[in-house]
Amino acid sequence: MDWEIGSTSLACAGCSKSFAEEQEIFSALYDERPIFARRDYCSECWPKQDLQPVFSHWRTRMPKRDAPVRRFVDDDVVLDFFKRLEGSPEPAKIGFRYVLGLLLMRKKALKLKEFRRSEAGAALILHDRLRDCDYEVTDPNLTEEQIRQMTGEINQILNVKG
Repeated sequence: MDWEIGSTSLACAGCSKSFAEEQEIFSALYDERPIFARRDYCSECWPKQDLQPVFSHWRTRMPKRDAPVRRFVDDDVVLDFFKRLEGSPEPAKIGFRYVLGLLLMRKKALKLKEFRRSEAGAALILHDRLRDCDYEVTDPNLTEEQIRQMTGEINQILNVKG
């Protein structure tokens, strides 16, 4: 279940200019089945992009070279990614969504409402108090190692270290 996604680029995918420290950039994920491809853009090139093929995107800043490692990701970015994976029949994306759901529970953005078992399999019902809605998340029966691997891949996608 490898997701071949790179971390933040050093140059804009649109104009190829190198990013400066603390420069505002825009990161976009493209669903290029079976992988997600990440591309980063400068603020001049971002408005020129066709957003139709973009699976998810967010705004960030290039870190300082000697700055401490960033450990925080906006919950809305993670929730958007989580919601966009809903309904995907691909096993890797089902697993990815499950791990994102666990991450959102850990960050207290979602709360476990119930655990359901049926003939179709097991599922978590997660409640979003802010939006007052529930999400059903298929339990793909991942091993601890698979969860650890996907967590690392999520951190890489969202440019979180540690």
